[in-house]
Amino acid sequence: MAPWPKLVFLMVFAVFIALLGIGTFSAAASPSLITTFSVSPKTALPNESVTLLGTGFTPSTTAGGAGAFGSHQITGNGNSVVVVGGTPLVSPNAVYPINFDIEGNWTASIIIPITATVLAGGTVIITVRDDQGLFKTTQVFISRPRITLDPESSRINTELTVSGKDFPVSNPASATGNQVAISYAGTLVKLVPGDTSGDFTVTLPVPMGTAIGSNNVVRAQVVGFEQSATAIHEVPAPTIIVSPINGVPGTVVGITGTGFPPNVLVTNTRASNTNVTSSPPPATDDDGKFLTFFSMPVFSPGVQTITATGGDVTAVAVFTVLEGEPVVQALPTPSPSSMPTEALKALTEGENLVRVWTFDNSSKTWEFFDPRPAFAHANTIETMVPGRIYWLRLNRVQSAPLNGKVVLLVVGWNLVRW
Repeated sequence: MAPWPKLVFLMVFAVFIALLGIGTFSAAASPSLITTFSVSPKTALPNESVTLLGTGFTPSTTAGGAGAFGSHQITGNGNSVVVVGGTPLVSPNAVYPINFDIEGNWTASIIIPITATVLAGGTVIITVRDDQGLFKTTQVFISRPRITLDPESSRINTELTVSGKDFPVSNPASATGNQVAISYAGTLVKLVPGDTSGDFTVTLPVPMGTAIGSNNVVRAQVVGFEQSATAIHEVPAPTIIVSPINGVPGTVVGITGTGFPPNVLVTNTRASNTNVTSSPPPATDDDGKFLTFFSMPVFSPGVQTITATGGDVTAVAVFTVLEGEPVVQALPTPSPSSMPTEALKALTEGENLVRVWTFDNSSKTWEFFDPRPAFAHANTIETMVPGRIYWLRLNRVQSAPLNGKVVLLVVGWNLVRW
């Protein structure tokens, strides 16, 4: 009977060892749990902060973890990093180490880097690898930058509003600048940053040197990169409208021009090949507009081409000559305004005029006009008197229509006979 207690003991011990082995296998099996990795939000912009979430990465039951209670990490050393679009992230775009809990779960905030790959937009791959080499990938969609223009067509020296969307965002946690260079027809005009949503709105003048009747590329380019958004702005060709559109020879025809260069002489007005330019020739205003009149020459009945040229650009219209006896009509001669605010409008609208002085010989007194609002009630020049001498002080050179004629004015004081 002596062997039985020993046999029972051995059997119990064997069962204990087996159970212990089962427990050891279970603990080591946890790394086989499903590993997941995601990003939120799934659509983002360059320089934007997003959140990464990982589950089922290496647990603390696997030896070698440097975190609390043996937990593992994405260390930031070697290959154990976060990679966005092929670029390993460094501070401040990612803060290492990224610590796991004992089950291998973790979360972290990163900043989408401003790189050529990211700026190209579309699907961008994010890869993470922990300190045991376990890696996982996910995707984030990067919106492509774009711009709109308002208006899409306007003349030179007018204001153009450029609105941008989906550019790199302004992020106080990032060390990367997000300046956008705005250029018009290849010439840099302004630098502007995107806001916290990656948007911007900037107003700029259509450059004076832009060719009339041209289409020009407006480009918004992220500084330091080739990626850009473009739109086309049209500077329309000048137009003229004749009124009336038909009549017998001798009919007085009015020409209204728009879209011409500002403050230039309309030096050549023709009906067919006949020069009908008025004397003195008309001048365009600050808006590139003018009005002039002529008597229709004696032509055979039919359609005649009317042209007007000013500032090296030409506009065309047509007039139908009707059959009938020629008529004699007086040309209208509108008088230029004598009020200084109107008579000097071409100079004041561009903030070029500083001050005007004149001497009134009848009262033996000096009079002045200052266009600034603060002097509205102090000005003593009430009318611009034909034949009187005026001193005009300007900030810059300008050709301006004064009392029905175009005068070239220089920087500083100009002596002008009205």
